[in-house]
Amino acid sequence: MATDSYTQLGFGFQPKIVMDFRGGSMTTDPGLLILRELDHRLGLIGPLDTLLEDIRDVRYVQHPIGDLLRQRVYQIVAGYEDAIDANLLRFDPTFQAIVHPKGPGDPLATQSTFSRLENTVSWSDVRSVADLSFQWFLSHGVKLRLRPSQEILLDADSTDDPTHGHQQLALFHGKYNTYMYYPLLIFEGYTGHLLSSKLRRGTARDPEGLIPELVRMLPRLREKFPQAPIRLRADAGFTSPELYNFLETEGVEYLAGIQHHKVFQRRTDRVLRRANLRFFRTGHPVRIFSSFFHKARSWPHRRRILVKVEVTSQGTNIRCVVTNRQGRAEDLFAIYNRRGQAENRIDELKNDLCADRLSCSRYRANAFRLQLHTLAYNLMNLLRQWLTGTPLEAAQTSTIRLKLFKVGARVITSARRIWFHLASGWPHRNLLIQAHHAIRKPLPGFG
Repeated sequence: MATDSYTQLGFGFQPKIVMDFRGGSMTTDPGLLILRELDHRLGLIGPLDTLLEDIRDVRYVQHPIGDLLRQRVYQIVAGYEDAIDANLLRFDPTFQAIVHPKGPGDPLATQSTFSRLENTVSWSDVRSVADLSFQWFLSHGVKLRLRPSQEILLDADSTDDPTHGHQQLALFHGKYNTYMYYPLLIFEGYTGHLLSSKLRRGTARDPEGLIPELVRMLPRLREKFPQAPIRLRADAGFTSPELYNFLETEGVEYLAGIQHHKVFQRRTDRVLRRANLRFFRTGHPVRIFSSFFHKARSWPHRRRILVKVEVTSQGTNIRCVVTNRQGRAEDLFAIYNRRGQAENRIDELKNDLCADRLSCSRYRANAFRLQLHTLAYNLMNLLRQWLTGTPLEAAQTSTIRLKLFKVGARVITSARRIWFHLASGWPHRNLLIQAHHAIRKPLPGFG
């Protein structure tokens, strides 16, 4: 981060050492230019220039909407999730180059400008930004797939977002014992792309809002990927007859967790007895898979229930999944269990990109802010895909930020060049060179 403070700092262990802030035009985030190059090549954030309706008086506009959103998203990517960080970053030469690539421009926007933007957007603006994340997958997801017939796997999940103030619709949730929002997230299982993020009130049920999001996405996914079957995974919180009926009507196969009800017990007890007997004979942990058909009162027909019974020295564990998929119970459970990867992606979204920093008082402003963090997540996820073949191909945002973005640099502007002179002793210089080469050539298998 650049600064114009001239404070001098001394050190008792070596009186000759003096530290000040007069190094000139310097930056700590020049590696972001690698991400900006990928953004430019793919045309990712460019549509933001015209995506939102600008209701401001043109006589007083200093920062176009597209510049504001690009600045804000890149700040989130770099780890400056609070809008107030812009008050210093507005002078940083890296962020100025990202927003004004033709050359260093005037100081960028401040926190107050971002606050006004968040509090004046419409619900149409929120939906437009949300749709941009989905459009990125439609435009570039085909390049990340192994083959045209590879399934599209939708991982639906919810996450708690505790609130600490007087935010609208921040309500008390008994399960989490706190006042919170309860966002709905839908990831694509193979690429990790966040197809949809939807802010919900704190008392929302897990399935709430999922069907409308699927109605929005399914036709466009089928149009773009006509050979790909679309399937869905969800945990037991999404138990919903309406959801099962919708998915079956749409021809979508699903694996959804379901509680081990007492009505299942007659079927599962037989499996449990087998497992206990085998554990008694061998003394080794036992895991048995089975399935049966069941019709609940609210279901129009019988549905298949998968069962996993585990017996160890610690006790027993019974898990159930409802599905309309064909296959062995053990194989389907293996597919279902891999949905745990969505938890890692949620951790990255919340911990590395601070998507739970929804501190605006207005609900709509927080819904808009969530979409900006979603864009930041997907921007980093696409970068990770392009870094295939490098040591960063499976790295979390925090690691990419540390090893690729954060390096001291002096910035010198001449008539013909803008030089970013990176620290000579930086240990990750070869990693940055590899990343630069990676983003400037197509991935293997790209069309």
